[in-house]
This record gives sequence, C-alpha cells and structure tokens, in this order.
Amino acid sequence: MIKGLIITHGSLGKELIQVAETILEKKTDVEYICLDWTEDGSKMLNKVETYLKKNEGSHVLIFTDMFGGTPTNISYKFNRKNVEVITGINLSGLLKFLTHRRNSANFKEIVRLTKQGAIDDINIISEYLGEKKS
Repeated sequence: MIKGLIITHGSLGKELIQVAETILEKKTDVEYICLDWTEDGSKMLNKVETYLKKNEGSHVLIFTDMFGGTPTNISYKFNRKNVEVITGINLSGLLKFLTHRRNSANFKEIVRLTKQGAIDDINIISEYLGEKKS
C-alpha cells in the first residue's frame, strides 16, 4: 500500500486535500500535518513519527510545501527505502499521485510520475498565447 502525507506551513496541506477531493468527487486517505506558526518543530516531528508508526509496512510519500522550510527539514530525517519526500507540492502533483497510485504498485515510479506531473503543470501562459500586443 502507498500512503500520502502532506506537511505544510499553515493549513495549505489541508486545503490541497479538500480541493483534490472536490475535483475527484471522493474522499482520499491522504493525511496532513499543519505547522502551527507558534510551535517549534518537535511537535511536528512527533506527529510524523506517529503517522509512520501507524502506517508501518506501507510505502509513504511525504509532500512538503517548500524546499528548505521547516516541514521539509523535519521530513528528510525520515527518508528511507519505504519513505520518500517531494518538496514544493502543488495541486497537480497531488492529483497525479492520487491517480497514478491506483494504477501502479511501483513506489519509485509513482514518486517519479508525481514529481513530473507537478513540474509539467507549471507554465507561463504567454508562452502559449503569445505576447500581448499593446
């Protein structure tokens, strides 16, 4: 089984899950941990440890909002064979994860497809529409 955990500053992770569930018209089993702006990282560290213990035996893909931020700095400590971390998650990446994990059991391939999907959906509109003429 492949599980997903989103760890972000504020409530971004919670909102990403809610939007994805609305688009897909179904509940997901992706969970979130929100960094409380007033607490230190030790509470978040404990929450991640608890989540991983609860899902022992599963592969876990942890999504964080920004490389170098507290959620990522805490998460990389858990990077191992059955746990991977993707930073800079966006809605497209989350949707790719949710759809690809239904179709494949290959954890590393799902991680790769999720990352690529998140990147591929970042675009500059003027490159498609051309420059505006004043």
